[in-house]
Amino acid sequence: MPASLPPARLLPWTALWAILSLAAPAVAARVPPASDLAAASDTLQLVVVSERPWTSAVAVTLSFAGGYGDDPPGAEGTAWLLGKVLERAAAASLAETGAVAAIEVEGDRTWVTLLTTSGDWAAAYRTLTRTLFTDPLDAALAAETRSELSGQLFFQRDAPVRAFELAARRVLLGPERARPPMGTPSSVSGLTVEALEATRTRIYRIDEARLAVVGAVEPAEAASIVGAHRTMARRGEQAWVVEGAPLPPRAPGWAWETGGRTSVADDITNNWIRAAYPFDGAAPRRPVEVLAHVIGEQLGIDRPAPGLISRRVEVRELPGGPVLQVTIAAQWPTVRAWEQRIVDILDQLSAGNLSPDDLNRQYRRFRSARALAMADPEREGRRLLMEAESDGGPGELLAPMEGLSSEEVQRTAADLGEPRVLVYGPGGPSS
Repeated sequence: MPASLPPARLLPWTALWAILSLAAPAVAARVPPASDLAAASDTLQLVVVSERPWTSAVAVTLSFAGGYGDDPPGAEGTAWLLGKVLERAAAASLAETGAVAAIEVEGDRTWVTLLTTSGDWAAAYRTLTRTLFTDPLDAALAAETRSELSGQLFFQRDAPVRAFELAARRVLLGPERARPPMGTPSSVSGLTVEALEATRTRIYRIDEARLAVVGAVEPAEAASIVGAHRTMARRGEQAWVVEGAPLPPRAPGWAWETGGRTSVADDITNNWIRAAYPFDGAAPRRPVEVLAHVIGEQLGIDRPAPGLISRRVEVRELPGGPVLQVTIAAQWPTVRAWEQRIVDILDQLSAGNLSPDDLNRQYRRFRSARALAMADPEREGRRLLMEAESDGGPGELLAPMEGLSSEEVQRTAADLGEPRVLVYGPGGPSS
């Protein structure tokens, strides 16, 4: 941890499972060798497959680097509009199969999800990829979608939550990446099909995409449909092996080296608080995720929560590095108490107030919450891809706590960097 990231966090009021099942070596042998795949410019970088033989549903998740934070100045809303145009084009092309596709554009990443059945997934996947990468955009569809987006912008123009998220992005990433996700009425009105095609060329690149398949898919079948420079194979319950080109080592890095507190006054009915703590990009992810779970529990479970409207604690990937992010919505008279509670919880965890018994109880709750969340194949696909990229391989959902101690959670809390904090809403002058 750099010396410029002091451990104290006293705030002033101021993101092929290509189960090429190695238990069955003959299946793995059908995968094209990495040397052959590496020559193909349209080959996926990483494929992870989670086989669920007990269900007929299949979810295919594609992850692309890039989102609305990359929109050119004056053309805000391009990535969002493009996502909606492609989503509608995919719906039309997939209509006869019964499959459905959804596209979600985030600030720094774009997710495409295909939901279908095991018998139809191969044809549906090929249709989706033609829509994403090959078929030209329909000008009439783009114009119709742009008109509807303009109407949404007019309706949502004063939504406080959008203003809060834009302010938070400015605080965490700087003004150069603080783009309104859906754009502005003036920026959207000027978007052309040519601008959308340029953004599609930049973001929707098969050679830089990551893909996860979750469902009743045979590993050999998956291998014959999607190739990859790297495939991830599962042996038994916990041993992960990478086939093909090795995964690069995780690079150390911090989202920022200095914290701070920003207050933005807005005459609305409640406050939002966002406190984002950076951590080393090479740090193991599981202790940080357990820590996030513990903080969420401490913020609301078994404790009085006056004025609390909602809370969310999550690990996010930002362009500069990963952060542990705490977001609270609270009524104005209690907002400073909630800000202080965040600080106090992290200080107490850094000091080691989590006993081994407490950790075991919290870890059981963490595993149960994760298992329930991952029952959704779309969410599991995202988790597998994020863990494959950050930790070099997906972790076992219900793995025991080997190697994870209360001391390690304490060290993880102590090693977090200085937070950047935004308090948004009524009750004080802007800072």
